[in-house]
Amino acid sequence: MTTAKARYVMVGGFLGAGKTTSILRLAEWLTSRGLRVGLVTNDQGGRLVDTALAAAHHMPVEEIVGGCFCCRFTSLVEAAESLVRETAPDVLVAEPVGSCTDLVATVTLPLEQIYGDRFTVAPMSVVVDPLRAERVLGLSAAKLSEHVGYIYRKQLEEAEIIVINKCDLVDASRLDHLRAALAAVNPRAAILECF
Repeated sequence: MTTAKARYVMVGGFLGAGKTTSILRLAEWLTSRGLRVGLVTNDQGGRLVDTALAAAHHMPVEEIVGGCFCCRFTSLVEAAESLVRETAPDVLVAEPVGSCTDLVATVTLPLEQIYGDRFTVAPMSVVVDPLRAERVLGLSAAKLSEHVGYIYRKQLEEAEIIVINKCDLVDASRLDHLRAALAAVNPRAAILECF
């Protein structure tokens, strides 16, 4: 087992934003640079597709089912520690349930405060789909339900990094408007783009 602390990276975002694909690409990129990566997947139900995808990519993976990370914090820590024992990852990438909010207060801060001797916690990232983000932020005539909009906005507000995914779905002008709207919702977040 390595004596270095594993870096804990949490990548959240609403359902369908492309979190799993982004996480797998990140894990492959880190692995190609000689780092060992472990993944922690999460959902309300069991037998996660995300877990199966990670395993198919030959990534060590643990899953938390039956509740989100904040509700199953002890299980999250146990899963992370299991990966550390079994595979000694340099980086642990965790994907919370797509409808989860308040992850900084309920997961990131407790990990830093209680388990800071075991994990180095990276800034909280939130992946967004540009078409859905336009609907939530009033940049599109089509709207999402008030409840979905509330969850979406809360995720954006707590993000330390916002990643606009699937940028090829919108033209440069729409992307500029979306970037400005995201910055208005969360002016302290770094905003990145990917395809």
